[in-house]
Amino acid sequence: MMRFIWLCLAVVLSFTTRAAPSEDPARPVWIIVPYAPGGAVDIISRMLARDLTVRLGRPVIVDNKPGAGGNLGSAFVAKSKPDGATLVMGGPFHTIAHRIFANLTYDPLKDLVPVAMIGAAPSVLLVSPELDVRDLAGLVRMAREARDPLTYGHGGAGTTSEHLVAELFQQRADIRLTAVPYKGGAQAMQDLMANRITLMFTNLLNALPHIRSGRLKALAIAQAQRAPAIPDVPTFAESGFPDFNAQVWWGLMGPAHTPPSVIQAMNHEVNETIRQAQFVERLDALGAQVVPLSVDQFAARFDAERLQWEQTAERAGLAPQP
Repeated sequence: MMRFIWLCLAVVLSFTTRAAPSEDPARPVWIIVPYAPGGAVDIISRMLARDLTVRLGRPVIVDNKPGAGGNLGSAFVAKSKPDGATLVMGGPFHTIAHRIFANLTYDPLKDLVPVAMIGAAPSVLLVSPELDVRDLAGLVRMAREARDPLTYGHGGAGTTSEHLVAELFQQRADIRLTAVPYKGGAQAMQDLMANRITLMFTNLLNALPHIRSGRLKALAIAQAQRAPAIPDVPTFAESGFPDFNAQVWWGLMGPAHTPPSVIQAMNHEVNETIRQAQFVERLDALGAQVVPLSVDQFAARFDAERLQWEQTAERAGLAPQP
């Protein structure tokens, strides 16, 4: 009888260990958003926190720590206790920050580790409906025939879904464009709608309302398959640019040296949360899709994107920003 009791206890303890997403199950889990409230990163973080709180039975709290282009909040997490209770909502920015910024107080490649992917949305190439082009081939032809380079806007140096993808496009299409930097992507889109710039890239969450209203025209999306939200817009691959991928994504990252068992437990809980129909539907309505990955799959994706953006920045001759 005692042997049976001990066996049951061992099973319960084993399950508890797998399910615990931090070393101290009584502590709240903090998701640090390294940007101001109201943006896509903040919205998706709060969606996840709400559902994850229910699943874990413990508070999951979103804390906005904006500043230094996302580096302030990221550094805070990198220097936090590696126990799984403090995580940052990471993104493609973390794959290239070490190459774009000169004076980081942390190393995103060494001081943070992937924990769980949440979702992703493609970067989309936008033009004004008044521009006399029907498709991507027409835009490339216009760029090659123009006496002066066409202009493109972006919301910040090193932004993968706006700036670096435009650099990659120039390299792959063998064209030259003139960059017009803005303080944010929303300002760039306003100038695009006013025909002050020729084109811009941005993620589908930002672009979708303007595409649906007809104020902007999407020529191509930078992912392997068409987006359900805009099924009539071809991919870059369909338009003659194979393996042209640039997605904004959201994924939890934690301090280096977080125990692997804690990371695996959180990965499991997050994946189960984002697979729920309501979460899938909410992301789909925004123009994004859930991307449940294992820890190893997330790490492999992170490294592949790091390599792509490092090469893009190097070929573009981009110097680190002070």
